[in-house]
Amino acid sequence: MSMDCPKGMEFWRKWLPEGYGCPKVRNQDPGLDGLNLSHAQFRFCTNTTQSSGDTLANQLKKLGFHVSREEIFTSLSACRQLVKSRGLRPLLLLEQDALQDFDEIQQSGPHNAVVVGLSPSSFHYDKLNKAFRLLIESKSTAQPAILIAVHKAKYFADKDGLSMGPGGFVEALEYASGVKAHVVGKPQKTFFELAVQNMGIDLSAEQNQTHSKGSSGIVMIGDDVEQDLGGGAAELGLIRYLVMTGKYRAKDEDRDAYGGLDGTFADFGA
Repeated sequence: MSMDCPKGMEFWRKWLPEGYGCPKVRNQDPGLDGLNLSHAQFRFCTNTTQSSGDTLANQLKKLGFHVSREEIFTSLSACRQLVKSRGLRPLLLLEQDALQDFDEIQQSGPHNAVVVGLSPSSFHYDKLNKAFRLLIESKSTAQPAILIAVHKAKYFADKDGLSMGPGGFVEALEYASGVKAHVVGKPQKTFFELAVQNMGIDLSAEQNQTHSKGSSGIVMIGDDVEQDLGGGAAELGLIRYLVMTGKYRAKDEDRDAYGGLDGTFADFGA
């Protein structure tokens, strides 16, 4: 994989440690070495929602990765920004560690929003029914509660194989309550825009309007043709590279619905 930086900008999607739903990337990986030597801007972009950004940064450092908290952009980051900007008081279906990212958010009732991330400890009848009742009972009020999905991934790469993501649970709430979820993580266009802005890069109005393939000069690398490389990544004209590790399954590249990927590689260092 070339380390040349198209138009002077790069947006490299990296991966977090095994156990966070990610393929293996070694701390001595030649791809990572080349990226660091190039001094290109990059972000570790992830839909991981079981852990806070601080925890993810610490895990990476323990594995020998030289990464700062600011170089990690998560769907929780985007979700918190949305909740804060709207002054919401959410019922949070998140794991305990992930709740750290919402410490400054008012969470006491009455709730006017439901936020759903990947939270196995929350995906049981009582908690889901509590969320359902909040949504259904507020529909007739002046300010109905909103449903926010940190992301809607169908599954993720767990330590011992693929496991269900939050998407099915979000859709269960949508079906039962009749409330459509607002999705903030990958592959939403807003997520990628926020991540690019987080690097101080301004996508021109022309690029945002034309959406031509590869027009942004920014690279997105991922192992999920839909969540990483579909939707907003294609709409923004990102250069899209698929790696055949982690969530990748045979012939995933054939499932791209946006005119074909820009490259497929055995792994990040290829």
